[in-house]
Amino acid sequence: MIETQRCRLRCVSLEDIPHIFSATRYEGFNDGMLWEPPTKEEDLIEPHKTSIKAWKNGEAYTFSIESKDSKNFIGRISIRRREALGVWSIGFWTHPRYQGQGYMTECAQAVLDFGFNELKAEKIEAYHALWNKASERVLQKIGMTFIEYIPQGFIKRGEWVEENRLEVSRENWQIHKTRLVS
Repeated sequence: MIETQRCRLRCVSLEDIPHIFSATRYEGFNDGMLWEPPTKEEDLIEPHKTSIKAWKNGEAYTFSIESKDSKNFIGRISIRRREALGVWSIGFWTHPRYQGQGYMTECAQAVLDFGFNELKAEKIEAYHALWNKASERVLQKIGMTFIEYIPQGFIKRGEWVEENRLEVSRENWQIHKTRLVS
């Protein structure tokens, strides 16, 4: 479990499924996701099992984010091992009810700390759909910088979605952390 000022990041649970499903019902929510929206809550059981297995194998850590005060479900964030040694990747989403309130910046910073301190990452990267300026701002706020434009990032509804890749090295993360404190 990871705690931030306002949030608790915990291992995923089956009780999260209704909250995840409700997020997928919002217009446009799924546009930046690699997966298609589920048609029913039961469609989310297998991805849940996959997340638990990856956590146990040390391949990926998916956290559900909840408010410390209200226990409201806010979103999800994960960090996954990449093929290159010492490289991890983060991905996240915020339930539409809680977007624009700074929760993801707070939680993404905490997951970077987890990645560098606990997982001993040397570099952490993230990808975002080119049109997703909110995700881009979160990544920039946590110290990530632009690395490359990917014209064919992923396919959605039969069309390529353009992406950007951003990253932060251990060294630059430490510099960014120092600036935040001072």
